[in-house]
Amino acid sequence: MLSPIRSLSSFRTAARGLEAQRVALGVATENIANATTTRTADGAAYRPKRVVQTAATAGRRFEAVLRQTGLPLQKTDPRHLGGAARLRPGSGAELGPTTEVVGDDRERLEYDPAHPDADADGYVHYPDVNVVDEMARMISANRIYEANLTSVKAAKEMIKRSLEI
Repeated sequence: MLSPIRSLSSFRTAARGLEAQRVALGVATENIANATTTRTADGAAYRPKRVVQTAATAGRRFEAVLRQTGLPLQKTDPRHLGGAARLRPGSGAELGPTTEVVGDDRERLEYDPAHPDADADGYVHYPDVNVVDEMARMISANRIYEANLTSVKAAKEMIKRSLEI
């Protein structure tokens, strides 16, 4: 017989996934809404955000194995978000991977000397937000969210049927 605590682990796992995708949807929405924001409360252009999910212990073990083999660990693409400052650390690492929101300092410059936020050279600093990429992230997060909901429904149905036996 399945213990009650073990039967709830699937719900905890799905809840972690639902929360991660809720955060991803929120971040993508915020990025789209601020794609043309040139000045925030602190006076700078809006900083786009990215959602990063990490498995703390598994990632460290994998890194340790790579280091033992002598393979170099390096960024292959400068657009990867390694080392970015944390804005919102995830919570509850004991349940699995953590979800955190990190800031992205990339910006795009447009020449518009008439704009009120133009610098001395006439350039306006905009956040580097690609609306198409953000929409793709939203669609992906929505699909993963739906998959997690489906797993919750399946787990509920299995528990319900096991109680009928």
